[in-house]
Amino acid sequence: MYNVLIVDDDTLMRDTLRAMISRFKNFQIIGEAASGSEAFSICRHYPVHLIFMDIIMPGITGIEASKKIKEVSPQTEICILSAYSDFHFAKEAMELHIKKYFSKPVSILDINHYLENFSLSSFESICPHLSLALELMNSQNFSKTYTGLSDIINKIYSNQNTNIESLKKTFIEIGQGLLDSLEYASPHNEVTDLFPLPYTWLINQEIMKIWLFKIADYIYQQKSIRRYSILEGVFLFIEQHIKEKISLVQITEGSMISQGYLSRIFRDQFGISMMEYIRLRKIQMVKINFIFTTHNTSDVAFMLGFNESSYLQKVFQKVEGISIQEFKNRLK
Repeated sequence: MYNVLIVDDDTLMRDTLRAMISRFKNFQIIGEAASGSEAFSICRHYPVHLIFMDIIMPGITGIEASKKIKEVSPQTEICILSAYSDFHFAKEAMELHIKKYFSKPVSILDINHYLENFSLSSFESICPHLSLALELMNSQNFSKTYTGLSDIINKIYSNQNTNIESLKKTFIEIGQGLLDSLEYASPHNEVTDLFPLPYTWLINQEIMKIWLFKIADYIYQQKSIRRYSILEGVFLFIEQHIKEKISLVQITEGSMISQGYLSRIFRDQFGISMMEYIRLRKIQMVKINFIFTTHNTSDVAFMLGFNESSYLQKVFQKVEGISIQEFKNRLK
C-alpha cells in the first residue's frame, strides 16, 4: 500500500485529486496540506511514498518544499502540479529527481495512467543527462541546444557497460522528461508515440542525435507557437517546402507576415535567424539520407535544394565541425 500526500492551496484541486486517487486500492491518502511548510511537517512524522505537489503556494514554493522533503525522505516520489510552464522550475525539479509533471487542469486519464504504472524507482542514473538537457532548452538558443544534445549523446555512448535495454530506457526517460516537465506534449501522448524509437536505431549514436534533435525541435516550435501563434503557419510552410531552396521572402509571403517582424520574434524564441534554423533542419535531412540510403553527395544536394554539392559540403562542415566524408566514415 502506497501512502499519498496531496499538497495544494486550492481546496477544489485537493478534492479533485482525492477523488481520482481514491479509486485505486493500492493507494491511501494519509493527509492533505495547503502549504509547502505543512507538507514538510507531515513528511517528518509519517512515511510518505508519493506526493502530488503544487508549485505556487503561499510561503515556500513547491520546489522549495520538495527540496526539504527530499532531505528527510529521499525515496519519496514527488509529482509537480502547475498551471505554469517554467524552465527554471523544470530544471530545479529534475535536479531533485522529480520526474513527473502534471499541468492544470489535471486530466483523470493522465493520473490513471501514472498510478497504474507507479513504482518507487531510482532516478539517479538518468537525472544528470535530463537536467543538462533542460538547461540547454532554457538557453533559448537552438544552435547551442543542438550542439549540447550531441555532447550528451556522446557521453551516454562513452559508457562501455551500456546495453541496448539500458540505452532505450535512458533515451525514453530523457525524451519523456523533456516533454512532461516542459509541458509541451499533448496530455495523452507518450514520447514514443510522437517519436518512435526502434531498437535498431539505438546501435547508432548518429541516429539517436537525429531522434533527440526532433524532440528539441518539437519543443522549441510548441513553445514559440504558444508565445506567437502566427508562427504556426510559418512552421507549416517550412515543413511543406523544406526540401526546396527556401528564402525568407518566400516564407513571409507564404505565411502572410512581414520580414522584420518574423525575424525579430523568431530570433527571440530560437536565438538564431530563420535561415540558420532552416540550414540546421536541412543538415539533419542530409544525415538521414546518408544513414538510410545509398545516395551520393551530389544527389542529396540536389534533392534538398542546395545549388551544388560543394556548397552542401561547406554548410555541413560549418554545422557539424567535420566533413561529409568523415561523417560517412563514422557510419561504417
